[in-house]
Amino acid sequence: MLTAENRSLQRTEVITTAAAVTVSTALYLRWGNAYLARGVVGDIAGLALLTAVLVGRHRRLRHEALVCLAAIGVVLVVDPQWPLRRSSSFWWLAVAAGLAGYLAVRHRLLGRADA
Repeated sequence: MLTAENRSLQRTEVITTAAAVTVSTALYLRWGNAYLARGVVGDIAGLALLTAVLVGRHRRLRHEALVCLAAIGVVLVVDPQWPLRRSSSFWWLAVAAGLAGYLAVRHRLLGRADA
């Protein structure tokens, strides 16, 4: 099943989340701020997709971290050339804000589904 009504991650989702974090961390360590900027753009695109599904279905897509990693992959393939020169702090704050927004919507909507 591609979606779930509950907030908790299943075991396979924990494993895929760890794998996605490991891959993304390795890319950041290798490419630095150039990856960080594109990674955040991909993460925000992935979070937007996750939010759209959540709002539309009141169910979350499973393997959320892999969805975001796939979105990062698309951004890396497209290789945007728009000005991505911002500080690391800017990009970390941007991804933190995007994640916080998604988690707030997820908590609110899935809280209703669990009740």
